[in-house]
Amino acid sequence: MRVNSVPLQLFFAGSLSIFGCSGSNSGDVGAGGAIRVGGSSGLGGNSAPGGARSGGSIVASGVAGSSGPGGNSATGGVTSGGGIATTGAAGSPGSGGNATAGGARGGGGIVATGGGIPTGGATSTAATGASGGALAAGGAASAAGTKSSGGMSGTGGSNLTGGAAATGGAGATGGRAATGGSVAIGGSPATGGAKATGGNPPTGGSLATGGSLAAGGAVSTSCGAGTATSSDVVVNLGSVQQKISGFGASTAWGSTMSAADADLLWSTTSGAGLSLHRIRIAPDGTTTETNIAKLAVARGATVWATPWSPAAAYKSNGNVNGGTIVDGSRQAWAGSLANFVSTMKSAGVTIFAVSAQNEPDASISTYESCTYTASALATFVGSFLGPALANSGVKLVGPETQNWCNFKSYADAIMNNSSAASYISIIATHEYGCADAAHVVPYTTGTSAGKEFWETEIYDQGNNNVADSGMGSALRVVTLIHNAIAVANMNAWHYWWVYPNSAGNGALWDYTTKQATKRLYVMGNYSRFVRPGYQRVNTSGTVPSGVLLSAYKSASDGTVVVVAANNNNSATSLSVFISGAAPCSVTPWVTSSADSLASKTALTVGGSRFTFSLGAQSVTTFVGKP
Repeated sequence: MRVNSVPLQLFFAGSLSIFGCSGSNSGDVGAGGAIRVGGSSGLGGNSAPGGARSGGSIVASGVAGSSGPGGNSATGGVTSGGGIATTGAAGSPGSGGNATAGGARGGGGIVATGGGIPTGGATSTAATGASGGALAAGGAASAAGTKSSGGMSGTGGSNLTGGAAATGGAGATGGRAATGGSVAIGGSPATGGAKATGGNPPTGGSLATGGSLAAGGAVSTSCGAGTATSSDVVVNLGSVQQKISGFGASTAWGSTMSAADADLLWSTTSGAGLSLHRIRIAPDGTTTETNIAKLAVARGATVWATPWSPAAAYKSNGNVNGGTIVDGSRQAWAGSLANFVSTMKSAGVTIFAVSAQNEPDASISTYESCTYTASALATFVGSFLGPALANSGVKLVGPETQNWCNFKSYADAIMNNSSAASYISIIATHEYGCADAAHVVPYTTGTSAGKEFWETEIYDQGNNNVADSGMGSALRVVTLIHNAIAVANMNAWHYWWVYPNSAGNGALWDYTTKQATKRLYVMGNYSRFVRPGYQRVNTSGTVPSGVLLSAYKSASDGTVVVVAANNNNSATSLSVFISGAAPCSVTPWVTSSADSLASKTALTVGGSRFTFSLGAQSVTTFVGKP
C-alpha cells in the first residue's frame, strides 16, 4: 500500500492511517502504449447452412425468387405456394389458394438459404388435414431446425389426401425453410427476415448440383471464412496465451457494505462482475471484513487474504507498525494464519489463498507493516507458513512486493528455495514503482514451473493524484490492466481500495459523491466478460494509434471477447478479423463519459470480420459466441 499523506481511515476507530499503498514514490505508472503480441492467423472455413427436406428439390443458387400465386388444389392435392428461383433475392409470399378436402393452403414462397429474406413476411395458416393417413413424404419437420433470427415460424405443412396434418417445421438459423419447403445448400446464410411456412415440397425433386443434404437438417454455426487485410487487427483464437484467474479489489479495514454496492461490484448481470476480493488479516489473526466477504461469496467472487503485520508481541520493535518478525515467533505467526483460514470457513467464507506478507520490501513505520529480506521471506514460506497451510487446501501467495523494482529478487529467492517453491502457488507483486517496459515483463521462472502470476495492488497515481472520477483516470487504469495482462502475461489484476478514506484516486468509489467512478466500470469491461478460466489469445496486425486492444476466449464454449480502449480525443475506426471459430455477431459494451458498461446494438460478423467506430475516450468490449 502506498502513502503520500496520513489521512484518517473511515472504516475503523483509532488513529491508524491507511491510504493507497506503502513505500516511497518510486515512480508513477505511465499511460504508455500497448505492446503487441505478434502471430499469424488462419482462415475460417465456409459453412453450409440448412438441410434439405426429404423430397424437396434444392436450387443451385440457394436464393429464393418471387413466388407464384397459389392455385386451388384438387382433392388430396397440395396448393402451390410459390416458385423457386435460381437467382435473385427472396420474393414475396404467394397468395394462398383454397384447399379442398385434405388439401393444404399455400403459405408463400419457399425460402432458399443464401438469399435475402424480406423482413416481416407473413406466415401462412395450416390447413386441416384428413385423418387416418400417414404423413406425406417431405411433410415432416426437420428435428434439428431452429427459428431463424428475426423470422416468424411456420404453422403447418401440407397434407396429401387422407393424410394427417403435418407438424409445423422449425426454421433453421439464418433463414431455413419451414415444413415442406426446400432449402438450397451451399449458399451463404440469409440474415433475419420472415420465413415462408407451409410451403409445399415438389414431388420427386432431386438435389441440385454442388449441394449436399445436411444430416438431420443441422446448420453450421461458423461465420468464418474471409481473409485478413492489412487494416485489420487479427484475433488468432488458435494462439492461446495465459489463463485468466480474475480481477478484484480490496476492502482492507472495512466492515460494512450495502447489498446494492455488492451487486455493483460482483454481479455479472447488473454490475462490474469483479471475480476476486482481497481482505486484510489483522495482527491478531482476525478480520473486520467477514460480512463483506460473505457478500462477495454470495455473488460468486473468490476471497483471499493478506496480513499487513504479525502481532506486536512477535515483532522486533514490539509494534505492529514497522519492524521485523522475531525468529522465535515465526511458527506461532504461521499457526495464527492457519487458524484464520479455519475460523473464516466456520463463518461461511472459504479462503482461496493466503499471502505471506504485504509489501515485505517496504520499510514503513506509519501503519501496519513488517519488513523481510528476500531470503528471510523465502525461509518463512518454506519452513513455517507452507507447512502450516499444507493440509488446508489453501493456496500460498508471495512475495507481494511493493513494486516491480524489487519484485524479481524476492520472487527468485522463493523459487530458488526448493521448500518455498514447493509450497508457493501464486507469485505476486504490487506496481508502485518501476512500471516500465524493462520491468513489466513475464515472470517465466515462476510460470514455467506452473505458478500463477498475479498483480495484487495498485491505484491511479497519475495527474498528481488529483481526484478524477471520470474517463481520464479510468483510461490510466486501463493502461495498467493492459500492460499487466497483455504484456506481462499476468493471470490476475487488482485495484487497491473499493472505498476511499480521502480525496484522490485510490479507490473505485469517489470520496465526495460516494458513488462508483468510471474506474470501476472500465474494470468491468474486463472482469464482467473475461471470466475466470478464460484464456488470452494472441493478436496481430494493425491496431489504430492511441488504441489498446487485447482478446480472450472461453475454452469451454468458445465465447470471444475483445477489449479495445480508445485514448484518442476523437472517434477511431476499428476493423477486427477473427481467425478461428468466429461468432456470427458481437455485442459492444461501452464505458465512456456518457455510458457506464452500456450494451449497444449487436454487430454482424461477415467473413470473420466486424468493424466499429470507437468513441473518443472510451473502452469497448465486444462479446460473441459462435
